[in-house]
Amino acid sequence: MLHQIAENFLKNRDKIEAFFAEKTKGLVPPLYLSCDIRNSGHKIGVVDTNLFPAGFNNLCNSYSRLTGFALKAYFETYLPEVRNVLVLAEEHTRNRFYLENVLRLLGLLEEAGIKARAVYAGEEIAEPSFEADLGQGKVLRMERLQVREGRPRAGDFCGDWILSNNDFSQGLPQALAGLEARISPPPGLGWHKRRKSGHFSRLQGVIQEFAARLEIDPWLLNCEFTTVDEVELGEESGVRRLAEGVDRVLENVEARYRHYGIEGPAYAFVKNNAGTYGMGLMEVMSSRDILNMNRRDRNKLLSAKGGKKGDSFLVQEGIPTADFYSGYPIEPVIYMVGFQVVGGFFRMNAQRDAFASLNARGMEFACLCLHKLDEPHEGAFLNCAEKGSLVSLASVMARIAALAAAEEMREL
Repeated sequence: MLHQIAENFLKNRDKIEAFFAEKTKGLVPPLYLSCDIRNSGHKIGVVDTNLFPAGFNNLCNSYSRLTGFALKAYFETYLPEVRNVLVLAEEHTRNRFYLENVLRLLGLLEEAGIKARAVYAGEEIAEPSFEADLGQGKVLRMERLQVREGRPRAGDFCGDWILSNNDFSQGLPQALAGLEARISPPPGLGWHKRRKSGHFSRLQGVIQEFAARLEIDPWLLNCEFTTVDEVELGEESGVRRLAEGVDRVLENVEARYRHYGIEGPAYAFVKNNAGTYGMGLMEVMSSRDILNMNRRDRNKLLSAKGGKKGDSFLVQEGIPTADFYSGYPIEPVIYMVGFQVVGGFFRMNAQRDAFASLNARGMEFACLCLHKLDEPHEGAFLNCAEKGSLVSLASVMARIAALAAAEEMREL
């Protein structure tokens, strides 16, 4: 079925470009984002949109060059006066892979003609600066953000703008008070305020209009979902309402499965409505999984970055992946700068199956770039369903997600 969707896209290529031209006119996009996309062979959909993406160190050289060009174009178009940028990093981790991401982001900005330094703004790091030896001669230096005369600084380096790679899960650091207008993406899109349901509601609206232009069923491009608010997992009434939300989603999905003759079980994910890092998430095959939760299940669902617990949950249709690498499930991750797709790669997880979230312990980012699907990969076997279609469709889905994110940003 995926090739039929791809043929529709190809046939309506001019309509698609006209749609994006119309909808993006006068709209300022987020500076960057990444999308996790799942393909089941019968449908494809965005399952997560990260407005403060890490993982730039996983982009290949070709995609890195494209990212540098796109960053240059973004600053020239939307921030033409900016020459010096401070990259605000997460400070809860000294994970080497995350720090390599920060270092790569600095390099991409330099390639775009922007001078850049890495900073942190919270209280978790006591030192005024530190250097991380990342091996192979790579060293990342980070400094505590300072503000003097209303300007953000890193030592003697004065920033015109702050590019946040920190998702503000714990709120806006005090050091940034008064600087909100100089930060991209805006702090109002951080997880202390943003809700996944808000993004997916806008995404659903964009997809419905997009699908109408192409005369295609929007379900083939979208995940069914519902939101259940004010849930206290320690109370029977809250658990019951959450279970009813699961029933609503699964009933809708099962109806679509019957319509298209799709075999296999419908399932869903229950997600903390605010948060990232694949935390606060539970895979459910029926509402009984919610009604029969034990303490460990409840704690897993309530887990969130920084220890912040929520009472709002997104129930989202699960899309089983049809794509595998050496027998392990994979999913495309697409990166964008502004409204431009700049590349991507596959997330792989040898500890998960086709139904599970791959953004979990055991995930790897295989050196398997989207533009190299037809090349041999060190003897590993790539079973990527309708792989030619997957790349083009995933790129369009990411562009739709960027449009929805831009609408979020406009409404701040």
